[in-house]
Amino acid sequence: MTDGERLVWAASYALALERAGDAVAAVRAATSAVSQLREVSHLRDGSGDLVIFGVNERHFVDEIVTAP
Repeated sequence: MTDGERLVWAASYALALERAGDAVAAVRAATSAVSQLREVSHLRDGSGDLVIFGVNERHFVDEIVTAP
């Protein structure tokens, strides 16, 4: 597991635990988030370029700023 995946896992776990109050459900949500992240990292667009490189980070600024 990479450092980025650990960060995604921890943030997803904390958020899911806060919402559901159930550690098992939080582990499942965090594991699902990391699994989806791994899948996206291999997706390619119509031209053959990796989709992850086409992401415009400016679309996520609002989410980053509002994160606790």
